[in-house]
Amino acid sequence: MEEKERILRRLWQAKMHVEARALELSPRNVRRRFEHIWQPAELLLQELQALPRGWLAFWQQSPRGHLVFTHRSSRYMPGKQPWREGELDSVCYVGLTDLVQAKELAMYALYHLFDHLLGSGAQEGKGWLSQGEGATEALRQVGQRFSEIYELGYGVEELSAQTPQDYFARTLWLYLQEPRRLSVLAPLVYKLYRHTLFQESFWRRM
Repeated sequence: MEEKERILRRLWQAKMHVEARALELSPRNVRRRFEHIWQPAELLLQELQALPRGWLAFWQQSPRGHLVFTHRSSRYMPGKQPWREGELDSVCYVGLTDLVQAKELAMYALYHLFDHLLGSGAQEGKGWLSQGEGATEALRQVGQRFSEIYELGYGVEELSAQTPQDYFARTLWLYLQEPRRLSVLAPLVYKLYRHTLFQESFWRRM
């Protein structure tokens, strides 16, 4: 656990950023929910505790995959994004209003980043895990299996998943929030996550 805390601290320092006026430009009810500008990041760090240490380390070691807390809507943008006097590579914009009013929308954006990160290290123009790709051979095998399951259609309609990326984000949300529901809607996805991405032994083998 101490090692996971160290990794999360490094992620906070290197990968998490806040737009200067993010709180000021947010609706009043959103501003009232946060005591200071870094509290949204602290709350998100609590959510990240649910991920295996190896997953977090994989993210932390990548040169890409940043979070920017913003007053705008949540979204994931691959490739170079302007940031102050420089650039950030492959950015998930986390909307403060979403965190307060519709947390799943903020987390979907983060899960899109993870999908791209696991698929190709979040390289612009490269593949996503949900498309059958993988940044390593082990992740490629997971991606191929996920793609096969998506084609079978388990829970696709119920989750309103229009694309493999939607399916990944929404099934991952359910795995972490309502695992029993996911095991009924998409049992093959549930088993895939449980035995690969959420196993520390999987990340050690990589």
